[in-house]
Amino acid sequence: MEKSVFADLYSEEGLSPSAEIISSRTAAAERIVADMPDSRIVDLVCHYYGHVDIDLHWFRDAFAEDDASFSLVNNERETRVLSAAILGALIADDSDLATLSVVVGSVNGFRVPAQCKRMIGMAVEAMGQMSVNVRKPSAVEISLVPTQNPKLGEEVLALPANDWRQLIAAINNVRAETLSSSRTIAKQTMAAITPLKHQLELLREEGQMLWWLIGGHSRSLERSFADFGPHQAALIGAIDLGSLTTASRLGPIAALAMLERVIALAKNSKKTVPKDLANAIDGISREDLRKLSAVLTELPAQLAPITAAVQLASSLGPGAWHSIFLERTGLNANVEFEPALLSQQLYREHLLGKLI
Repeated sequence: MEKSVFADLYSEEGLSPSAEIISSRTAAAERIVADMPDSRIVDLVCHYYGHVDIDLHWFRDAFAEDDASFSLVNNERETRVLSAAILGALIADDSDLATLSVVVGSVNGFRVPAQCKRMIGMAVEAMGQMSVNVRKPSAVEISLVPTQNPKLGEEVLALPANDWRQLIAAINNVRAETLSSSRTIAKQTMAAITPLKHQLELLREEGQMLWWLIGGHSRSLERSFADFGPHQAALIGAIDLGSLTTASRLGPIAALAMLERVIALAKNSKKTVPKDLANAIDGISREDLRKLSAVLTELPAQLAPITAAVQLASSLGPGAWHSIFLERTGLNANVEFEPALLSQQLYREHLLGKLI
């Protein structure tokens, strides 16, 4: 991690630490990036977005090793900059969890971090590039070349008659050559099969998604999307598509286009359809919400608010979840989403739950 990166981030946020402090922070950040479990990545993203009640003792201790005066309380603003720097390094290293967490945490622009806002744009761009790269066909080398000792045959033919000691030694040499050749062939075979297996899994994923689109039926609820309104179809389609994303960790680049196709299948209403989240979720029966909720992984509510809303509504019932949702996420249940953006957000939250 370059010191210049830290210097730039500090300058952007109006901070002017000494060169010694920048060197100290850089060294600590490099240690954190080198040994970063998934749970800490999620905690760091939550901290980046300003969420509270997160245990960051490990974060404080890492920087306190080089600077005993470092404090999460006195250095609150700086810790957000440091969080962004570490997340940026993880994103640059193609960490799908860090990238997706930063994108999900923005909730399509409803959450804006106090510091280093440009990190969101970097994560969105990286996510798109990673989704494309994972589908690029890999070069497959099909070259099986066994190992052999050209002198071994001559040695066997030159064995004197009835010399059992040399014969046993020759047999051991033949056995060793056979084992070595088998290992080499197996390694070369696996090197050829692995990329082919990955490409086959991606093709199967894409095939399942296409059949799902053609069928126009929800896999989760086993009903046509034409039975639901646009916002309900958006939520249900997001969960369906997340379950169909079995090979790629970040989903296809065309995920939003597929979700828009699903929403287009929903029944049209001549009345003005409310865009708020509360009406979207309360428009789905509690029994159906329970089926949908069972598919989703529980995530920090502040990081994945749509997932939290579905899970709360399935357990508390229509309307009863609104106040608790506000308390846990900091968002009002009446927050408005266009169907496509609502669907995209829940789809990404679903993928994030599968990564953790």
